[in-house]
Amino acid sequence: MIMLITLVHVARAVEGEPRPGIDLTGSILPLEVFEGPTISPLQNRNSFEKSKENQVFVPGRDGQQLWKQTLETFSSDWPIAVTREPDFTSSPPLDGLIESAWLEPPGQSVWPPQRQRIRVRVVPAIGGAWIEAVMQTESLGVAPDVEMAGMWQAEGNNSNGDQNIATRLAAQMAPRSEPVYTLPAIEGEELFTGNSSQLPWASSKYPKLSHAGHNVLQDYKNFYGCENLVCLTAAFGAGALMANTGFDTTMQTAWQTSVTPTGVGTFFSDTKPLGEGKYALPIFGLATATGLLLEGNYAGDIVGEWGSRSLRMFVVGAPPLYILQLATGGSRPLESSAGSKWKSFQDDNGVSGHAFVGAIPFLAAAEMVENPWAKGTLYVCSTFVGFSRMTDNAHYPSQAFLGWYLAWSSAVAVSRTEMHFAGMQVRVVPIPMAGTSGLGIEATW
Repeated sequence: MIMLITLVHVARAVEGEPRPGIDLTGSILPLEVFEGPTISPLQNRNSFEKSKENQVFVPGRDGQQLWKQTLETFSSDWPIAVTREPDFTSSPPLDGLIESAWLEPPGQSVWPPQRQRIRVRVVPAIGGAWIEAVMQTESLGVAPDVEMAGMWQAEGNNSNGDQNIATRLAAQMAPRSEPVYTLPAIEGEELFTGNSSQLPWASSKYPKLSHAGHNVLQDYKNFYGCENLVCLTAAFGAGALMANTGFDTTMQTAWQTSVTPTGVGTFFSDTKPLGEGKYALPIFGLATATGLLLEGNYAGDIVGEWGSRSLRMFVVGAPPLYILQLATGGSRPLESSAGSKWKSFQDDNGVSGHAFVGAIPFLAAAEMVENPWAKGTLYVCSTFVGFSRMTDNAHYPSQAFLGWYLAWSSAVAVSRTEMHFAGMQVRVVPIPMAGTSGLGIEATW
């Protein structure tokens, strides 16, 4: 899971549809913390209050007009007892207040008797105003207690008749072209969640098999997407320059002279078996099977995901690898008088298959970890087999590079599939700041 917090300054409200509140306790504070309901000064009586606090932002250029609309809309539902007009021009701006008269709840059949009122606070802001509303319920003869609630029911309150008063009030007064935005409450749900639709394999008779098929299909869509193809074209353009100029032969000669005879060269040569498909593919398959057998077990899930990613990387990257080996027509060192130059369909060594297979297990693991040191170490390890081919004088630098790059491109495609089906949770909260306003964005996947 990756958590990202971003501040985005904006000069006005962002356009969009109304959204439910989100839980950001301890992360981002709302505009102002509501002071809480005030208990009516009834002499010699105990009082009990329940309040439901709601906060929404209503965009508008004319603050006074927003205030008038709020008054008119409020008075159509509740008799007004107290008003205090906001001052949009002062610095800092002063908030306004509307209080209704105390009324007996409709259909009251409880004892002791109760009465209710609505308190609405209009807080000036850039590009509009925040509207905070709370319903207060007071009963007589009960020990004092205050229960606060946000947009959702408080614990123990299962009433289905509660409504978001502030949202309803703002929606009634706002034109259709001016959407209303709910300020996140103390408790709530994410603003955006991942894919809400049912996963495509959920209704299949064989869901695991269908899951694998959908994953591979999405892998191919990602691999052959426009962005990935542009990067592949650029990489093979670089490979073409390396192969068809003196770069490859110069680098290969230098490598054979300075690295191959050393202990580093011996180490690289010893890593060659990691790029053997006859060893790698059974290991990937065994890891995938382990994940299926130990599904739900932490270690089993990790091993299974690594095996699944590795197999899918091979399935996605192997066909273009084979085609590009033929299309480039490159030969091994000392194998042809053409050297490293491409001669289409005259040979099949223009891209290193060992470098491709040997990079897969490390790149698959790198895409699964978040620690930058671990990720970087795995990326370095993914190049070892490619270097072994240069050390053994079996491939030129461009051929090893292109094999590695195909593995990396396959890893990116598979990772995008994982994110596509896992979905992402994005939470956005308005952040008032001195002289401006902004958005806090938190993404989790």
